[in-house]
Amino acid sequence: MRPYPVMMNLQDKRVVVVGGGRVALRKIEGLLECEARVTMISPDLISELVQLKEQGKIDWIEASFDDEILDRFPDTILIFGTTNDRKVNVEIFDSANKRKLPCNIADVPDLCAFIVPAVIYQGDLMIAVSTGGSSPALARRIREELEKQFGPEYGTMTKLMGELRKHVLNVGADSDENRKLFSEIVDSELLEALRESNMEKALGILRNILPGEIDIEDAIGNRPQSNPLSGS
Repeated sequence: MRPYPVMMNLQDKRVVVVGGGRVALRKIEGLLECEARVTMISPDLISELVQLKEQGKIDWIEASFDDEILDRFPDTILIFGTTNDRKVNVEIFDSANKRKLPCNIADVPDLCAFIVPAVIYQGDLMIAVSTGGSSPALARRIREELEKQFGPEYGTMTKLMGELRKHVLNVGADSDENRKLFSEIVDSELLEALRESNMEKALGILRNILPGEIDIEDAIGNRPQSNPLSGS
């Protein structure tokens, strides 16, 4: 079975996590980074999760899981099961299936409608690595190797390309010309200049490639806090 890779927008969407231990904490930290609304179901929580609850970052239903609890949250879009009890995990999975909700039971591939890859983040750049659930350890190893290859400059480059794209499209050239232009930027020495934090070199590269009607300083933002080349 080959899973289909999908990036989901979880902002302000409810995600239910069953379990209150270390595995739940790892899942929740990732979910909060994506601005999901997290509801926990567990009779108890580890101290870190209690802290998140006290900070108002998660909701906590202090109870053992049962099928009827999910009826209280009809807006749920994903369910994670993080318990070490096979019977409870099967119940979570069956309850999710009954409601046609994607479910992931940690470390139990046969009880997963979706799997969670190892992920590298550099700004808006996200690289996901998956072994289809066969070996999370290998996925982590590959992620660690990729982290050495794709440094912070890739996050800066991603942000910069996003800003430039809006200005290039506003020029009104056809899609083939734009495609060639973007490819020329990506294939230039711009990434090396960003790696070296050499703004003058980066600006010179962009001036040589971009159409004259694009104001480079305006395209990348005049204020330091909004300037993609600042890396902030």
